[in-house]
Amino acid sequence: MKIKNKTLNVTFEHDVTVGNAIEATLEHQAWIGMHKDEINVDLDFADITNIKFMGVPIEEGYDAYKKFKSTMLDLGIDLNKLFAEKATELITDENIETLKQLYRNTVK
Repeated sequence: MKIKNKTLNVTFEHDVTVGNAIEATLEHQAWIGMHKDEINVDLDFADITNIKFMGVPIEEGYDAYKKFKSTMLDLGIDLNKLFAEKATELITDENIETLKQLYRNTVK
């Protein structure tokens, strides 16, 4: 067997607050690999969990989240947009460097 490439898959999360009343955990997945002597990081926004509205937990599961999201949209609050914007803000150059260093340390 000849190993051609090594990829590290990492899942990480951030606890966030969006707006003034919505708390959640945003999960990302990163695939980190080497290509032409350069470490590349490919990130995907993966999931939203542990949602609370004004401190009250929202029931877990797709249907409960869908209902909550619909209720918020009826009030003019687009959770998809808020969470996507927050997810983008969370990924810094420092995070990318941390992931690259994790690759260096793990996949030698």
